[in-house]
Amino acid sequence: MVRPNSWHIKDIFMDYADRSILLVDDEKAVLNSLKRLLRPLRCRVMTAESAEDGLALLGQQPVDLVISDMRMPEMSGEVFLQKVAERWPEIERIVMTGFSDTQSTIDAINKGKISRFLMKPWQDEDVLKVVKKGFELAQLREQNAVLQQLTEKKKKELEALNTELEDKVKLRTEQLEASHLKLISNYRSMVRMFSAITARRLGQDSHKGVQLNSLLIRTARLTPLTGKALKQLYYAWQLRNIGKLSFADELIQQPYVTLAANKQRQFQQHPLRAQAATVLVAPLFPAGEIIVQHKEYLDGSGYPKGLKGEQISYSAQLLCVVNDYVELISGHYQKRPYSSHEAFSYLKEFAAERYNADIVELLGTVIDQLVAEGEVTHEQCLTTSALVPGMVLSRDLLTIQDVLLLGAGQMLDSSAIARLSEMELNLEEQFEVFVRQEVD
Repeated sequence: MVRPNSWHIKDIFMDYADRSILLVDDEKAVLNSLKRLLRPLRCRVMTAESAEDGLALLGQQPVDLVISDMRMPEMSGEVFLQKVAERWPEIERIVMTGFSDTQSTIDAINKGKISRFLMKPWQDEDVLKVVKKGFELAQLREQNAVLQQLTEKKKKELEALNTELEDKVKLRTEQLEASHLKLISNYRSMVRMFSAITARRLGQDSHKGVQLNSLLIRTARLTPLTGKALKQLYYAWQLRNIGKLSFADELIQQPYVTLAANKQRQFQQHPLRAQAATVLVAPLFPAGEIIVQHKEYLDGSGYPKGLKGEQISYSAQLLCVVNDYVELISGHYQKRPYSSHEAFSYLKEFAAERYNADIVELLGTVIDQLVAEGEVTHEQCLTTSALVPGMVLSRDLLTIQDVLLLGAGQMLDSSAIARLSEMELNLEEQFEVFVRQEVD
């Protein structure tokens, strides 16, 4: 054995007190020599003079490293190390062999899966380096095992956190969806509320309002408008008159054409006022953009900005057609209310200049559909002299003082027509009677 002369003090006195090694050799002198060599490492050294004793020791306590002689009686080193590899694969295995044990060494490498081998006689420095390397590998394996356990633990914790997060995200998503639906419901409720307030302020009949809503919706569904665009159009329809709420009675109770020029200019601000109201509610902003244009005409004669042609959105063009039809039959535009027939004829007459002619045709299609379904009626406005028995009132017949003479739905006979003519003479009025022909 050769003593090295290049060791450092720090190498000699490195502390491996938590490491252990098993030396197996049938020569006690070899075991004692190796024990003395390993003493500076302060590791725990166990010895066995046979392979059987070595296996017995390994079964009783853990060991980091095994150094076994190759040639031993009863059980050779390669067989011993093979058993160690099978039962304790985590132990570092080193074999000591002579130059004449080449084949046995190869067998030990193949069967015992040794990591290193040392030649006899050995160099002390080589033995110490191999042992230190073995201890370092054992320490790395332990650290790796700890890290794997920690990784597995963290993985499970992460999976639990992900599951918890997914549950929280799902719950939060459900809450947000519920809040969103509630918010949408609140918007709709708010729109309906202001629509109802506006209708009452303008003296509109609620049942009639439902019919008119159907008129707009069914017309819009025949157009390319879908989804959000359709919803914003409906909001615009409901809120189109909200800008009139602050007007004096004379502005909203008189037909538009009868207002003085300065009053008309004042009245023409209602789309701007309605848009200003919707700006305060972000989801209704697109509806406000439609409202502010719904009194603009393609020929530039509309208000409030005198827009022309493609400057007016398609939604606003559609709202314009339906709104003007409603204003005509309700008496808010011309000096007297128009019948449905008169109102539609008016729209067709001005279709090429003011209105989108295709939308006017779609409105006519919807009116015919609603008449066929009994939702609305085709009506005419006649004088009493043009009435014939069998006609049915489509609207209440009122005097100038709003006195009810006959209710909507009443069938006229010759006696009723005669009484109406007589009342005209007595009241010095000329009645405008809205009638439809009763269908058998």
